[in-house]
Amino acid sequence: MSSPSRPQLLTATALLMALAVLLVGCSTPSPNGQPEQAPPIQAADEDVQQEFDRAFQYLDRHNWEMTLDELRLLQSEHAGEEVADVAELYIARALLADMGNRFESMHQDEQQDHGVDDEVFRLLEPLAESQSVDDRIRCAAMAYLSVAYALAGQPDEAVAVLRDYPSASMSPKVLEDDRRWVWPLLGEGLLDAGRYAESVVARGEEHRLLAEEEKLDDIVEAVDEGSDPVARQLQLGLNRAFAVSDELSDDSIRDFLSSDLALVRAVGGWTMIRRGLDGAEPPLDDSTLEALQAVLNDIAPDLVNVGAADRVSELSVALAAMMEPERLVIGAAIPLTGPNRAVGHRALAGMLVAQLAFHAAGEPSVTLAIEDTAGDPVGAYERLVDAGAAAVIGPLSADDARQLIDPSSELGVPVLSLAADRLIPLEQLEAIEASDPPEDGDEMTPPVFRNFVDAIGEARAAARMSFEQFGDRRAAVVYPDMGYGQALQRAFAEEFRTLGGEVVLEIEYERDVSDYVDLASAVAAAEPEAIFMPDTGSKVAEISAFFAQEQIWGVKPDNPRPDDGRTHVHYLGTSLWHAPIVIDQADNYLRGALVPAWYSEHFEDAQTRQFVQSFEAIYESTPDPFVAFAYDSVNTVRTLMLDRGAAQPDEIAASLRGEDWQLGATGRHRFGTDGEPHRELRFLTVDDGAWTPFEETLFTPLDGRTDIEETLQEEDLDTIEDDPVDDEAADVHDAR
Repeated sequence: MSSPSRPQLLTATALLMALAVLLVGCSTPSPNGQPEQAPPIQAADEDVQQEFDRAFQYLDRHNWEMTLDELRLLQSEHAGEEVADVAELYIARALLADMGNRFESMHQDEQQDHGVDDEVFRLLEPLAESQSVDDRIRCAAMAYLSVAYALAGQPDEAVAVLRDYPSASMSPKVLEDDRRWVWPLLGEGLLDAGRYAESVVARGEEHRLLAEEEKLDDIVEAVDEGSDPVARQLQLGLNRAFAVSDELSDDSIRDFLSSDLALVRAVGGWTMIRRGLDGAEPPLDDSTLEALQAVLNDIAPDLVNVGAADRVSELSVALAAMMEPERLVIGAAIPLTGPNRAVGHRALAGMLVAQLAFHAAGEPSVTLAIEDTAGDPVGAYERLVDAGAAAVIGPLSADDARQLIDPSSELGVPVLSLAADRLIPLEQLEAIEASDPPEDGDEMTPPVFRNFVDAIGEARAAARMSFEQFGDRRAAVVYPDMGYGQALQRAFAEEFRTLGGEVVLEIEYERDVSDYVDLASAVAAAEPEAIFMPDTGSKVAEISAFFAQEQIWGVKPDNPRPDDGRTHVHYLGTSLWHAPIVIDQADNYLRGALVPAWYSEHFEDAQTRQFVQSFEAIYESTPDPFVAFAYDSVNTVRTLMLDRGAAQPDEIAASLRGEDWQLGATGRHRFGTDGEPHRELRFLTVDDGAWTPFEETLFTPLDGRTDIEETLQEEDLDTIEDDPVDDEAADVHDAR
């Protein structure tokens, strides 16, 4: 019999959560014991142990019939062995069979009783009540008995069984694949018994187990869509853990802060700060404020990791309201709820690394206050201004940021957005510049700046590098049938021709097909020296394999082209290429490929190393470019405030328009009078199976303005996110 599919397992978990959530009680806590950690239960006779091991292999493969046959035979022949009690436990487990399928069926049919075999109860009830069997067996029997009651449509009994469970630690005899059913029931059972701290710990264990299967972005997006059962369970468990915060003792809260479970630390820190602010009147004394801020710094990454970034916002704003008026505040206006909360959580992760870095440096005189932009970016901006923010990082989408042009002009607090396209349209900017400046000499352009990638600049830079550095004179542009591809095709072709090169082929392809034989033939016939492809790493890896079949192969820029009957080209791309799949699947085809990279963990400058090390230490994962831009944005404003003395909003706006370059994980950068970024654009090349920094750089924008960028809209960048294989590369431009 086949094992349950993952969707079935997850649906079953969500259903148990739905059953358990209705059953919250309050009674006397039970002692906090724990199943004894003793040596594994083994048969005294080696042959008997081999029989048991064989039966367990069937159980592990979900072959329930053979499991039952083997274990029943073992029991009948070796009833005196201690392992016979374990056999009895697993006979009951085998009778429960495919629990994922059964919960799925119960969910679909909306029936209350799905015929749990009476033998399950006859086996498990004595084991769960026995004081003579090994505690691990007794506790596992309690867990499986609870599941059996839930499957039988008796949620009250399912929760009641676990009210006296020894602790929030799972018995080792509960099989790994079954724990996703038991954790929510155990959490509810402990809560029903008034064992609040233990119920939070159980939720923390549940969260750790399930979060291992999902990336944070997938979790928060799935929760919003309501489509992923594991995400729904994570969100429900999260809410249940925070809901009992008022019942926790001060000792429990302090213990939570040193837990190895992210959700437990998050609940403890959040509760401690709320209690510290309860009833307080501003301004709070410095020592108390610094202590609470230190707690927030410690647990804010945990809140982000568990999907509770909106609670970081709540605490940051509350702390900002308790500060002395002269304290410096940086605002963050990002989506923390709603359909775009996933990208908001990523931005916040980068911002928090920046905040932790400068607080750790002994300069906690700048505080980050966070507001949710979901549905009301103007309101979020105004609340941050009221909280004393001297500058606001965000919003993340151009549409939201454009709504702040007028408010920022009126209130004077500059906005540093992480939007993907230009905020002030060229025609509006030209009209502003054509008018007479005001008598007092103030800048006329609104204090709205954009700190993100320049997609058009990437295409033009690729053309410049191809012509000037590599000596290419014949280039082909192979681009996808979407606005992003069309805009970058035009930008590359215009730049390459302006420099004096010949574009021998401009050919569009459909992204949703899998046969690129004709495309490869057309490119081969054109005999280019360079090929520019503005698409994701996965699509480029796929198409380049077809090109290789037509004897089109990449060559390193500093190598002569071999005379071996192949067409050796310089492959050129965009920052979307920067993905592991390019190296893993297409290293041979794309050797020497050159792609722009605003940020990469492969760069070895001090700013990048510090950022990567700090992020990995906090989040145990490698940051992406979007996170790096969020990090740099906070550090840019913080540097202006502390190092350059620009503490007031007008001073910050003037400094952002200044000529001084700043260093960051995304390279050297400053901003033009139009609010657009001026950056040193770095490059990576595919070299011997790895991404390697390229020695040459360019500064963007290359020269002047172009109307091409007016054709590149944010929805064009969004379209490329539909790539089913290479979501990580598409994340570079996911700034909605």
